[in-house]
Amino acid sequence: MHFHLKIPPGLGKSFWVAAFIIIGVELALHNESIVHRYRSVFAVGRAIDKLHYVEQHPPHLLFIGNSRVDNAIDALSINHILMQPSTYSFNLGLPGANLLIYHGIIKRISAQGLLGPQGINTVILGLDESAFQEENSLGYISFLAHRTTLWNSGRYQDWLGSYLRLWSYCANLRQLQEPDKILKFIEASINSIDPIGGAAATYQGYRAGFGATQNEAQVVRQEGSAQQPPSPNVETYLWRTIDLLQSRDVRILVTILPLRDRSSAFFDTSQTALPYRILLARLQQRGVTILSTATNYSSSEFINAGHLNNQGAQHFSADLGHQLTTLGIQ
Repeated sequence: MHFHLKIPPGLGKSFWVAAFIIIGVELALHNESIVHRYRSVFAVGRAIDKLHYVEQHPPHLLFIGNSRVDNAIDALSINHILMQPSTYSFNLGLPGANLLIYHGIIKRISAQGLLGPQGINTVILGLDESAFQEENSLGYISFLAHRTTLWNSGRYQDWLGSYLRLWSYCANLRQLQEPDKILKFIEASINSIDPIGGAAATYQGYRAGFGATQNEAQVVRQEGSAQQPPSPNVETYLWRTIDLLQSRDVRILVTILPLRDRSSAFFDTSQTALPYRILLARLQQRGVTILSTATNYSSSEFINAGHLNNQGAQHFSADLGHQLTTLGIQ
């Protein structure tokens, strides 16, 4: 018995051309060199840029978080305070990332043998309320979440999306309908262009002068998440991450980034913030060091309600560096 694919009359050539294009785009999305090529266009490309740098130049101290870490921690300033080489620490903050992504990153670098006393021996997690929410507006899950863990967690759609990236990432590809995006895409296809803020190596991952490029929709989502309790499905990835790091003898610290208009839910004494205070207590019980967060930041040190500007980042980095010195991290 033979099976023949029947194509409507007149569509034969068009069908195969379309199929060829679709398969080509799908394969391209599984090629990290190609994804990296468009680091100036898509956030996932910049994420790959940062991750590749960490894999090729493993630091001893690694900062992980979302946009609040990305533009608040100047790793070069930290290295100077600690009197260490410029490559000693690295800022792996990824705008829009949550704990699924932090966990996926840690699993990936662990599989390469980069964690431990002779490699990345200290990880500082920058936590905020949005890290505990379901968030995938920038399409990271298909590229950076750990597939086996997705399956074991019952996240079957995300697992499938990691294989069918054209399907799972299509919402982000639709950005190419915008004139400025398609022009950036064409330019990146011709020339190698670094993302806004520079290549990963320029400031050791810190996006200096983030300024007006802050995504306002992302800011609204982050602030809105402050009113929501942690998602149980996302929170579990925190404990998976802690377990993995501790199994590799990696020292874990947590920093809570300052906010302009309110206290972080981790320090808020209201009843609605109780789940976050419980989380912080559980982290301490697990042996995780919680770094103190100063409150003496002026509104002029913020881009918006949740993100520091370069002036604020230098202030925060100095505070953080001195705390690390006090803790004996050298």
